[in-house]
Amino acid sequence: MGILLNFQPLADTPPLRHERLRKRGRILAAVFGGVFWFVAVSVAAMLVGALFYKGHSAAFGPEGGWVTYPGPIDPLPPGYIFMSDLAFPYRLGMLFAGITQFGPAVLVMYHLRGLFRLYAKGIVFAQENARAFKRMGQWLIVYAVTPFISVKILTLLDLVIDRAWFHNTEIYSLGLGIVLFIIAEVMEAGREIEQERDEFV
Repeated sequence: MGILLNFQPLADTPPLRHERLRKRGRILAAVFGGVFWFVAVSVAAMLVGALFYKGHSAAFGPEGGWVTYPGPIDPLPPGYIFMSDLAFPYRLGMLFAGITQFGPAVLVMYHLRGLFRLYAKGIVFAQENARAFKRMGQWLIVYAVTPFISVKILTLLDLVIDRAWFHNTEIYSLGLGIVLFIIAEVMEAGREIEQERDEFV
């Protein structure tokens, strides 16, 4: 009497899950790579404009910047001045503010792209992943505090124009940065525990 063995195919084996993770990682790495370059080029254009722009579509005042496109700002709000009318020292102050306030955002995008590049390679719980989370958390925290610091420094140098340093984005950035930093710490602790178990066995 024969015995019929009914083998059920494995619906989702680990290699298949890993391949899906790598595929999604490649897609998201490409997406965030594009976002990184868009942010980086935008910030670079803004910094160049802070030094050389001569039109009347951008103005700054005590409550922030005012930009219109394509036409000039008319009428100019009280207390505002066209960027083209700024003296060169004030333009250098704007350059300093732009670097300190928006540079961290570029670096967050850079490390986010790097994280998904790791996923694309199948690297998920390695030290490199935790390091990427930690770097993103650190730069998000920096992004949250640099507007206040840059405004205070420019105030001391008597080069401040835009005095509006507090925005809701700083709160969100600070909270998310702390969360990502804690996630990185947990990942590193879990990896250390796993290594200790392997050495014990």
